[in-house]
Amino acid sequence: MDYAEFARVMEEVHARRVAGFNCAEGVFWGVSRSIGLDVPVSCVTGFGGGVAGSGSVCGALCGAIAAAGVYSGRTEPEDNQAKARCDALSRAIARGFIDEMGTQLCKEILGYMPGSRPKQQSWAGGINPKCKQAVTVATELALKEIKQDQCKSARPDNQARLV
Repeated sequence: MDYAEFARVMEEVHARRVAGFNCAEGVFWGVSRSIGLDVPVSCVTGFGGGVAGSGSVCGALCGAIAAAGVYSGRTEPEDNQAKARCDALSRAIARGFIDEMGTQLCKEILGYMPGSRPKQQSWAGGINPKCKQAVTVATELALKEIKQDQCKSARPDNQARLV
């Protein structure tokens, strides 16, 4: 995905966030649509605000990993290959997210517990810029990892090429 396409996706994701999607819904929607999946965002609604508003694992990261799961996860318990593939994608997304954001915890990213925003704070669209950054980082990482996986899977020998 080139920069212009990514910028268009992020514009749509952030517009949906301003319209009311939470962080998990925004990332999940953007990633799934970008890779051609039509999956309802309702499956990730409860992850906003750091898993059910608890301030724990960032909803943007949860949305990214959920999208990776829809893309590559298993549908049968014995499909260990799909599980391993999804686990690898999820670990790469989580590792990149923590490297970029410094944490995976919503309350640490925001600097306060979700739902208790300091009254003196007002942001464009009502969204904390750190949350907007987390949504962008999570979406970018998920798309990057999924696109790399698609390229690996398309190779005739199904092996990653060292560049």
